[in-house]
Amino acid sequence: MMTNGVASGFYGRRCSFFVLLLLLMILGVLSCQRENLPPSAVVTVFPPIGDSTLVFEFKASKTTDDRNYPLALQFRWDFDGDGVWDTDYLTYNTIGHRYSRSGTYQATLEVKDLDGLTAIARDTVIVFGENRAIDTLTDPRDGNQYRIVKIGKQWWMGENLRYGQVIPTDREQTNNDTVEMYRITHCPSRDSIGGVYSWLEAMNYKPDDPRGICPEGWHIPTRSDWDTLFEPFPDSYSRKYYGKNGLSNLNLDLNNGGDKGFGYFEANCYWGHGFWSSSYRLEDYSYKPYMVEFNHDDTGIFRGFWAKGFGLLMYYSVRCVKDDF
Repeated sequence: MMTNGVASGFYGRRCSFFVLLLLLMILGVLSCQRENLPPSAVVTVFPPIGDSTLVFEFKASKTTDDRNYPLALQFRWDFDGDGVWDTDYLTYNTIGHRYSRSGTYQATLEVKDLDGLTAIARDTVIVFGENRAIDTLTDPRDGNQYRIVKIGKQWWMGENLRYGQVIPTDREQTNNDTVEMYRITHCPSRDSIGGVYSWLEAMNYKPDDPRGICPEGWHIPTRSDWDTLFEPFPDSYSRKYYGKNGLSNLNLDLNNGGDKGFGYFEANCYWGHGFWSSSYRLEDYSYKPYMVEFNHDDTGIFRGFWAKGFGLLMYYSVRCVKDDF
């Protein structure tokens, strides 16, 4: 039987042991706690390329934080990337902005969590202003003048070609040593403002010569030419920028396309209007030309090869591109 002194010492040592153990457990828990990290900022802009009439959409919805729900985060924006914040801290993660000047901008997002920790993300925005690279081409064959515009490194006709002899739409274009074209002028919603040609007529019945019926030094756009024009942009933006009164001044759909129906010679007023390419595929002895069509209901732009044999039955407009030397 332990004496009172011995028992007191035993229990004292036991209490000290449990206190020490408790302290160690607390320190263990504290040491296991993760370091408070700043948010992980992510920003996207749509579209990444546009013009000064467009409202760009900036989104930070993919931003995360290790200790805060997304709704607890705050966002502020420097759209020009000039070091001056264009907004205060906001609680919503999506915002629109329109640029007044053309240029390349490093749009900057700063995200702040409830503990005051911040993070930065950036994205590049390219803004076009009005295209002022405009000149005039005179076709020496008939004296017709065309507005031409420079897009990137290429010069394009800003109007449809109108070279050739106008024939009635109930007559077929044929290989008779005379360039023949239709003029669609009776439609309530469009005037062809230039010639409308079958693909072979546009190619001057020489499928492997991209010049076609264009003036010397110019050619009917290849598939590569069309792709170079459209592929940098979403179709919705391409239609706006290159279309009616767009800042490119190319005016591809300024009521100036035309087509004729499948196998009959009535001018068609209701389908989309298109433009020929000099590129083609040959399948089962039939030409499948590459073409571009602006859908009449504003749903987008079709680019591709027509289904087998359709190229000889459709009639479209022609734009010419200057040759590279």
